[in-house]
Amino acid sequence: MFNLLKVEFYKLRKFPFGYMVLLLFLGIGIIGGGYKFPYTFENTADVFAANVCDTSLVFTISLAAAFFMGKDFSGRTIDNEIKLGYSRSKILFSKMIAVCSFAAFIHTVWVAVYVLSFAAVRGFDSSVLCAENALWLITVLIQLSAVISGVILITFTTRTVAGAIAISSMYVLICCNILRNYTDAKIFTMSPFCFVQNSDSKNLVFAAVNALVTMAVFLLITVFTFNKAEVK
Repeated sequence: MFNLLKVEFYKLRKFPFGYMVLLLFLGIGIIGGGYKFPYTFENTADVFAANVCDTSLVFTISLAAAFFMGKDFSGRTIDNEIKLGYSRSKILFSKMIAVCSFAAFIHTVWVAVYVLSFAAVRGFDSSVLCAENALWLITVLIQLSAVISGVILITFTTRTVAGAIAISSMYVLICCNILRNYTDAKIFTMSPFCFVQNSDSKNLVFAAVNALVTMAVFLLITVFTFNKAEVK
């Protein structure tokens, strides 16, 4: 497992599309935080609150995750790992840890850049530095990992780059972008596809538990389908 993790994180460091996504998020954060938000919000806590729960760019993160994992099927990397004797569950969980870490890193950087760009213009204040905001961010990252677990399921089911990207894009576009514009039903607003909107402790606990259950369901289905799949 440790060797697989080392390989996955090495591949992430050599993943050009990942750097493109990072640069995109940095650019949006700098422009939004430095040129738009200084005239909209009063302090860093407000900027943090406006961005930590924003699902607008989860679509881009999911495409990167689908591409990163899908190319290992198309390039027969996973076939070779199985032939080398690695269990399918270890292969799956090593990729899950890698892509969820990537997603969490990108989202955290995006929020941080917004806050720092705002602070560079308006001056830094300590309102953002509190335990509630830290727990809020952690909860959102758990929810993001649950969304990415759906991408993992799709990728390990289709087992092609094109299929993973096509279906994952529809999945995230509908669940994280379209639905939020058409429904405010509690079943959706408390799901992992709608990042928790405030730092209320009860909402954070409920959202985190819901996300963990969703992630577990996605991963159990993925384990079952991957173990049944014929990979030559």
